[in-house]
Amino acid sequence: MGTDAGKNDMSDEMGNPRERRLVVLLGEAELTPELREALESFPGDVRFADSPGQISEDPGAEDLVLTTLDPTLLSQLARLASPSPGAPGDRQVRVRSPNPTAPNRLYEEAREYVDETLASIREGSDPDVDRGRPIAERMHTDLLRDNGLINRSLQPHESYDLASHCVNVAVIGGRISLGMVADVQETIDVIHAGLLHDIGMARLPLEMLRNQGTWSEREREALRQHPVYGAEILESCAPRCEWLKRAVLQEHERTRGQGYPYGMLERDMDPIAKILGVADVFEALSHPRTYRSPFTALEALERVVGMQEEYFAPQVVSALVNEISAFPLDSYVQISSGEIGRVVATDPSNILRPKLELVWDADWKRIEEPDTLDLAARPDLTVARALRDAELPIN
Repeated sequence: MGTDAGKNDMSDEMGNPRERRLVVLLGEAELTPELREALESFPGDVRFADSPGQISEDPGAEDLVLTTLDPTLLSQLARLASPSPGAPGDRQVRVRSPNPTAPNRLYEEAREYVDETLASIREGSDPDVDRGRPIAERMHTDLLRDNGLINRSLQPHESYDLASHCVNVAVIGGRISLGMVADVQETIDVIHAGLLHDIGMARLPLEMLRNQGTWSEREREALRQHPVYGAEILESCAPRCEWLKRAVLQEHERTRGQGYPYGMLERDMDPIAKILGVADVFEALSHPRTYRSPFTALEALERVVGMQEEYFAPQVVSALVNEISAFPLDSYVQISSGEIGRVVATDPSNILRPKLELVWDADWKRIEEPDTLDLAARPDLTVARALRDAELPIN
């Protein structure tokens, strides 16, 4: 099995086409023994590349390109080991996953921090609250630069993945804060509090949190105490962070006293808690739970907007709608005519009709000179569906 990562020429020294080969873009993936065994079963040359630039822009017709390594691809690799001669579907297989960009790496670092924080609490140790501050600062910088973290926060995760939920709330809360024109430190505070807003859940039994059925009233009452548990944890490990304790304690309070644990009114609530409350509900609606499937970003936004009069501060909800949009900037959508485009502009007054840069045509072939399409000016076209990174063509 060859491993010349630096060679990307698709012909030999005489200009003849090479034998059929498999090109694997490793990126930051780990080549496990299981995956290596599967790759070794491929009847041809296998090459590795560390970046997309090492893969030829014009691969040979018989080349197979994998840009992600995941256990779900093992069955594909087994099929590729004995392809049917001349079958069109076997000539070029391209599987795309999110690129290992800086926002994704930062997201995973934040997720690891939250995971380790929750684990330390379950073990009876005090978490390192200060370690989250520089992560929050870098997330703030990233949110100012582009929509990478926002798009990552809207990607699917398991129905019970508390660490991902906390990072998503931090990202969404940070973006809401930016939309409310908060200063730098206030926005970093929101992100930092978002990372830690559910640490009290670590005191609840895991089997209860993962329960696929209906909770008993006793379990519901225990759940309503997790903000109190979170504040108690912070009192022990960060006694001088009063602002953080307030945010964690009040995040589930609602404007007319319907929330918990104390039934506070909006006028008495902490500003950061108001932002995190909206971010928390939007995140929960747009991701699966043990008892339901996720709503689309648009459906989640509509539901939050419908709650603003009774449950949330209107200015916070307005910032959510303006900053997140039904189709976030730099996300991809497929329109009713079949083409795929990247969202380049949105209008808060017309959130269903963003402006797109068309990247692939209806046959999923890359458009050489991408066109700009303003759906607001094309009533005959609509967004058919939003696309995740893993669903995009790679060509």
